[in-house]
This record gives sequence, structure tokens and C-alpha cells, in this order.
Amino acid sequence: MKKILNLTVLCLFLTGCFTPRVKVVNLSDLSPEVLTKASKVQVFKLDNPTPKPDIEKYVGEITAYSCKHLMTDPPASKGNALTQLKVQAVEAGANGIIDITFDSRGTDTWGTNCWESVQASGTAVIFK
Repeated sequence: MKKILNLTVLCLFLTGCFTPRVKVVNLSDLSPEVLTKASKVQVFKLDNPTPKPDIEKYVGEITAYSCKHLMTDPPASKGNALTQLKVQAVEAGANGIIDITFDSRGTDTWGTNCWESVQASGTAVIFK
């Protein structure tokens, strides 16, 4: 009985080490339809001087991560984090994201369980 308990605890510990602690979507698993919709999401960074279209509805705050979890994974990037953010916007029913910011976290094995990560945040909106 003690061996089973020890084995269970070991498995739970190792499982936590094998996955990121933040939501990361494998973009190759998404349908072409979702990727096409995500590519059409309009984005406006926080410091973007371009005027935004009129906003019909604020959907909510969203955050996405690009995560280099394994040593063999590609490096975390702003481009991947932005794509992840666009996918979340599509899933929330938005067609735009405003006030986008990026945070490069580098090595943060305790918070994200990634060798390096880039966090993208913004507000999902529906433009008129």
C-alpha cells in the first residue's frame, strides 16, 4: 500500500513537471477555419498612434503565453504570443484586441514551468 501511495505521489509530481502551468495552445492542432479567423483579428498595441475603429462591445481582458517548455521547443516569441492572443479573442467572439502589451519573462520555471516565456495581454473587443 505504501509503495502505491509513493508511486502515485511521484506520478503527480512528474506530471506537473511535464506540462506548462499556463494555457498554451498547440497552433498546429487548430482547424484552418480558426486560424483564418485569428489572422483577421485587428490588433492595436497600447502605444499605437493609429486611430481605432469604433468599439461596439468590450468582451473582456485576455492573456496568452508563448512558452518554451522543453529544451527542444522553439524559443518563446512575441509573434507566437500574439497569435495565441488572437485565437483567444476568436474563441471569445471578438474581432479585435486593443491595448496589447508584452512581457518577456525569460526563465520562470516556478510560475509558468517554461524555460522562457512571453506574455501577451489585451482587451478583446467587437468593432462596429
